[in-house]
Amino acid sequence: SSFFHHGLYAIGGYEAGQGVGDTTFGWKSLGQELRPNDVTTDVTPFQHGNRALASKDMRKSQDRGLAHSEESRLANLLRRVSREDDRDRRLATLKQLKEFISHGESKVTLVKQLDTILTTLNDILNESSKLLWELRQDAAACLGLLCTVLSYESERIFKWLFLKCTSSGRDEVKLLYLVAAQRALEAVGERKAFSHVMQLVMSNLQSILENVDTPELLCQSVKCILQVARCYPHVFSTNFRDTVDILVGWHIDHTQKQSLTQQVSGWLQSLEQFWVADLTFSTTLLGQFLEDMEAYAEDLSHVGSGEMLDEDIPPPSVSLPKLAALLRVFSTVVRSIGERFSPFRGPPITEVYITDILNRVLTCVTTAKQVQFSEAVLTAGNECVGVLLASVEPRGQLMEAVLAYGLDQLDCCQACGMDCSLAVLSLLTLIVDQINTKLPVFFVEKLLAPDSQLLKLRFHQEKEVVSTVHSVYQALLGLKNIPTLETAYKMVLGEMACALSSLTVTLQPTGRELVTDNPCPTIQHPAFTSLNLLPEKAQFTLIFNLSTLTTIGNTKNSLIGVRHYTFLFSLTLSKVI
Repeated sequence: SSFFHHGLYAIGGYEAGQGVGDTTFGWKSLGQELRPNDVTTDVTPFQHGNRALASKDMRKSQDRGLAHSEESRLANLLRRVSREDDRDRRLATLKQLKEFISHGESKVTLVKQLDTILTTLNDILNESSKLLWELRQDAAACLGLLCTVLSYESERIFKWLFLKCTSSGRDEVKLLYLVAAQRALEAVGERKAFSHVMQLVMSNLQSILENVDTPELLCQSVKCILQVARCYPHVFSTNFRDTVDILVGWHIDHTQKQSLTQQVSGWLQSLEQFWVADLTFSTTLLGQFLEDMEAYAEDLSHVGSGEMLDEDIPPPSVSLPKLAALLRVFSTVVRSIGERFSPFRGPPITEVYITDILNRVLTCVTTAKQVQFSEAVLTAGNECVGVLLASVEPRGQLMEAVLAYGLDQLDCCQACGMDCSLAVLSLLTLIVDQINTKLPVFFVEKLLAPDSQLLKLRFHQEKEVVSTVHSVYQALLGLKNIPTLETAYKMVLGEMACALSSLTVTLQPTGRELVTDNPCPTIQHPAFTSLNLLPEKAQFTLIFNLSTLTTIGNTKNSLIGVRHYTFLFSLTLSKVI
């Protein structure tokens, strides 16, 4: 059904009234008017009225002339932009057409010639020459501008635009129609000029979204929909679930490029207000994803057991990518709920709820890892665990499971690429920050031990990885539990002592007696006493650890005093230099 009735504007007109000749002005006879020296009060009204009628007729004549002039100019522009052969001249003419449309005085002329304008622009949009792509884009922008200027005709224009878009057989042309729609929506913004047509617009955009099959059309249609969501949230809210269903489908399609998956994730997260307003839908969706994850994990466990497989059980080559995709979309939805995903905000998001789903995610990822190594699953799994862990303080069995999981993932980094390593390091930082005062000493000792993968990642060729390792160190040296902090601090200093000891020989000037004893016995640590580092590695270790300590020492509320380690280290250096 339509809310708009153009017939109301078409019916009627002016009722037949009396002519000018029927109006009585109280004129005097011609003889009286010509009589000299006979000035009466009747003369002035007569003369004024006569001048007014003459001025009115003149204005009508001028308006007709101006309207005719505008129509002629518009017709000329439309003819030239259609028939001109030179590309640059066509671009210049189209620019003039845009300027003509943007002038408010031209609205009457634009309405009169609307069909001709739409036909002309449509012809340009459908041209096939690749050399004219810029012209066609400008024509799309011109179409969007036309819809904005003639907002009271927007229903007619949008209907025409969406009809052309859906009936076109060329994706590049569909794209241009959507560009026009986006330009119109952006130009109007939050003004209510399109309020009367927005339900129509949203319904058509939803229909287009349901049928797009290329990333380019997906992106352009979503840009339009997000504009509706920003400016007309009450209209979009009724389409929220349907929009999410389609975007989730693209999100879990692991055959798409990672860049598109990230883009879809960003779109979903930008709809936070709608996720929060419909928490029942949000948590139901998370439950569905989790059940699907567990189903794929169960399939993988059957493969790992070596039992005879049913033909319905997919191989790891199928299950692992789908499990990774589900982990990614699960993280996206949790992020989309935003700050509302917290046990402090009350049901349905409670501590019991988050603990349950975190345990189940840990089980799924661990099961998959035991069957077959998949960097995609580990990367997505670590991000997912991190997103959930940020909303709860693990304790008891959950804390033990999280700590074991973190150490296990760190060991995997030796076979992982950069993305997986970054996900692991970010997770470790989060684990230290979240557990903090309850963090057991053994966990710190494992992380900072000489054979720890964390220490090896400091030498990674990617600066981003090195920087993230630095964050783990900062988290460890920023602990609020003094015994655990002391363990971390002593191990860092112990490694520095080891590095200094390794550099003693190479830094010894020629001619001086060789120093063989430990230059810094006060800070040596048993874990590093038997270790000897190569010069370059020793130098880097010193610089890295010093950088970490400096950052922590200058941090407000840090339990490590900068003066303490600076004084100690200066004494150590004096023995070597």
